[in-house]
Amino acid sequence: MALLRLYQPLKGYAYNSDSLFLAHFARPFIKKHAKLLDVGAGCGVVGLLCAREWNNPLDLLEIDPNLAFCAQKNSAHAPHARVICANFLQASLDTYDCILSNPPYYPHNSPQSPNPQIARATNQSFLPLDELCAKVYSLLKPQGYFILCYHASLSDALLFALQNAKLNPVSLRFVHPFAHKKASLVLCCARKSSKSLLEIQAPLITHNSKDQRDVTSEVASIYACAQTYSIKAQIG
Repeated sequence: MALLRLYQPLKGYAYNSDSLFLAHFARPFIKKHAKLLDVGAGCGVVGLLCAREWNNPLDLLEIDPNLAFCAQKNSAHAPHARVICANFLQASLDTYDCILSNPPYYPHNSPQSPNPQIARATNQSFLPLDELCAKVYSLLKPQGYFILCYHASLSDALLFALQNAKLNPVSLRFVHPFAHKKASLVLCCARKSSKSLLEIQAPLITHNSKDQRDVTSEVASIYACAQTYSIKAQIG
């Protein structure tokens, strides 16, 4: 895969390993010609990684103008990508085969970052989970996939919201910082109009030791496959 250069704001929300894990988890569910939507796309990393293999038609939706500008810059060489700067809950959109998201998950009443860009990306008050799931259901084609990541400790709320929106969870994978530590992230694939039983995949362990460079062989493989390079730039 060619190196994916990603412009990001010098200050503000930046993608991290969660985005790379999400894209890696999502790829087996994405087929050739499938139309994709990345909700809260940020600089576009998840959607661009997922669309790269097949050049899938891709909409990158981002509410923040500076992040949307970065997504536009980053998708310049993706021929079928389109950036939409809008509020997801209010936007008029097409229908999709697969919707991706790394949504905010901190509770409404939790302290918010003084940086409005980071606050929007992390606090549920800007995109409530139940409203997100309901809108996703309305935009998915029959048998379409909703693939997202969420805080592992909130897995019960995630599964409830998905099922309440008639999106059937079909696959989960928990991410652990070390083999002996509790999960910090859950990767989830739900499907519209599906009655499949839920599959729990083997856990993803990220590190062998507390040295941040000492990642497991699987994580090293995920990073190598993603081939991303971050470029921080002053924007706005």
